[in-house]
Amino acid sequence: MHNKSNKFKGLAGLAGTLVSGVVLAGPVYQPPGANLTLGDVTHGKRILSASSNPAAAAADRARASGKPVRGTMISGAAGLEYGNVDNLFELYNELSQAYAPSDPGTGGGPGQDPDDKPDDGINIGDILDELNPQIQEALDAIATEVARQTVLLLLIKEEGYAKAWLAADIPFVFDKQWLGGTWTMGVNWSGSSKAYGLTQPIDYDPDAARLALEDWVNTQITDRPVQLPISDDIVLTPRPGLNEVFFAVTNDSSLISKSTQTTEFSFSYSREAMSAGSGNLFFGARANIYLKQLSRFSVRFGDITDSEELFDAIRDADFRSDEGAGIDLGLLWVADNYQLGAQVTNINEPDFRFPDVNTEPYNSEEAVRFLESDALYTLDRQLKLEASLFTDDRRWSAHLGYDWDPVTEPMGDRFQWLTLSGGFNTDSWWIPSVRIGYRKNLAGTELGYASIGATLFKYVNIDIASALDSVEIDGQTLPQGLMGSIGFEISW
Repeated sequence: MHNKSNKFKGLAGLAGTLVSGVVLAGPVYQPPGANLTLGDVTHGKRILSASSNPAAAAADRARASGKPVRGTMISGAAGLEYGNVDNLFELYNELSQAYAPSDPGTGGGPGQDPDDKPDDGINIGDILDELNPQIQEALDAIATEVARQTVLLLLIKEEGYAKAWLAADIPFVFDKQWLGGTWTMGVNWSGSSKAYGLTQPIDYDPDAARLALEDWVNTQITDRPVQLPISDDIVLTPRPGLNEVFFAVTNDSSLISKSTQTTEFSFSYSREAMSAGSGNLFFGARANIYLKQLSRFSVRFGDITDSEELFDAIRDADFRSDEGAGIDLGLLWVADNYQLGAQVTNINEPDFRFPDVNTEPYNSEEAVRFLESDALYTLDRQLKLEASLFTDDRRWSAHLGYDWDPVTEPMGDRFQWLTLSGGFNTDSWWIPSVRIGYRKNLAGTELGYASIGATLFKYVNIDIASALDSVEIDGQTLPQGLMGSIGFEISW
């Protein structure tokens, strides 16, 4: 478990939960193709641009002098984001050693049986000599272990997550002039998976612990209990014959894993609303049909026998199906050298529900309430703003995208993107188009990404984004997040 080849086994299992016989598209936090660099803006790059703002297709058609904007794209992508904790899955395993398993019969997570795990906890030494008991030494050892476990929990709470996603996009844009406007449709698949910690502080009262220890040492050895609770969260297991004491935490701190797969069908209508000497105003509406597959597991640290094997089991787990629909509206003002846009996504805020988890092993009402509320996921309404500048020949461009408010995605993460980008578009078979960008999550992790991309042979898009923050993994300094996309786009 501790060799280098297994450092990323848990992450491989995490990514494997996304693969279920279908190809997946990038989640909302990884836009497909050139949009990874340029942002969620109307940049005029054929299919990707027309499928962004609901008003964009009519604007692109007007820019093309009324010619249809039709095409498709095939792209693949992958991404990984890792909390700033070295060897995260080994940390999960270390925590699990200090936590007592659930009561027999309550069950653990997939592939995890609490009965398979010893309930002794961590050996904190020969601190209670029967003839000369050192109560203060015992208290110091307990306090040291509580402090160590508290630090580990804080690491898990703040940085203890790993997220993976795989991607493939196949949108179709059929530009049909009908009822005075432009009609488009699209199909895509998306998925993501994440592991993170649900932590509870360890309740430790030194005075109560002292009284419990004193009572124990003053009791005849034959009357000594097998387990000695010194608080609601801590149990000591003395072994008088070996002069050893084992320390175990009994609270409901847990490892949670969530995965989603989404098939999305979209239909949009856009048209010109107003024409003026300085520019043109376009509006559009889009209906989205979501078919979701959702999976969720919660396992107490005490019930984890091996986190890597746990994710192997999760990878083969069943998903729960749910469906919903969302409505997007968009506006786009287009002038010769600039354009301004706004869209509101998921106006109706559709709900989806993850499978229920087994709460029988949990004693904390707070943990149970969280697990029950965590089952419901809502596609939050969001206002997106955009602005772009172009040269007269539209070869050079600069773009700004801004999410007015944060939204929560299925994994429970908060996202509010600010994107800045620019590029040079050759529209040539031989001279590549190039682009650079910066994106910053103003909520949640608050990570910033630098991105770069190129379009080769007019239709091949290659883009990569790297987090500007780094993390130590296996003694190596690596970006905390990486995203990449490669695709082929064609229009006619």
